[in-house]
Amino acid sequence: MIDLDKIVKRIVETYTKYVDEDLDIYSGNRYLTVAIETLVHEALKNTFPRKQLRTLAEKLRDELLEGPGSLNPYVMELLGILEESTEENNLREALELSRKLLKEDRFEKLEV
Repeated sequence: MIDLDKIVKRIVETYTKYVDEDLDIYSGNRYLTVAIETLVHEALKNTFPRKQLRTLAEKLRDELLEGPGSLNPYVMELLGILEESTEENNLREALELSRKLLKEDRFEKLEV
């Protein structure tokens, strides 16, 4: 069984270090995007359970909203796609959004 709380805690801790300690909003939001994309790839290849990915997205969004702030709205949209469903089409949509974010390189934008 995968310990979702431990994964969420690790992701939030890393993000918080970027944002609060380094004052690097750009790298924090970029890190979140890459971490989420990694989990989506794992779900697509059935090495991470899709049902647990959906739960993880919900927990991660809640923790981030309570946590350090400085969240990019597009990263939050990425989590929203996974909260809605982890069916194949949603996973592909999440990957497409992640690719666009990485290509456009707009991680400093904050509007949440």
